[in-house]
Amino acid sequence: MRLITLSGILLAILLAGCGFQLRGQTQLPPELAVVHLQSVQGIGIPPGVLSRRLQTVLVGSGVSVVRDPVQATATITILNEGSGRRAVAADRFDIKRDYFLAYSATYQVTLANGNTLIPAETITTNRNLLFDENRVLGFEAAQESLIDSMADELAWQIIRRLQAINS
Repeated sequence: MRLITLSGILLAILLAGCGFQLRGQTQLPPELAVVHLQSVQGIGIPPGVLSRRLQTVLVGSGVSVVRDPVQATATITILNEGSGRRAVAADRFDIKRDYFLAYSATYQVTLANGNTLIPAETITTNRNLLFDENRVLGFEAAQESLIDSMADELAWQIIRRLQAINS
């Protein structure tokens, strides 16, 4: 029992000493205290996965996300976002075995006074996905899960970019 407790304390000290910390609330510039998040996918097209993830991450970072752009101190515009896949390997029977998934988005950040904080910038992430003909339904679920994961990664890339402005 003492060994387990001692090991736990030692692990905590090592993690604290190396600078490790969990992702929590980030420190964003004061200009981003109240944000309007918009997507320019087109009228009638619901916002993509990234738009929804980014809103969640912003709120988790202490930012107020408002629907009315007049109330906002800044606007983050998702100019476009999308994902796609392509086969990169097939077996001798031409059954696709390996897919390359990509998710990319272009965004910009403008302040309420009209100044551009971040001009249009494209971010991308990708993953590989293996196909198993014995798990066809699982393949589609795995693809959706990877797309959600990639959208989450892009949302955090945007947050880190915004955080770098504060430095």
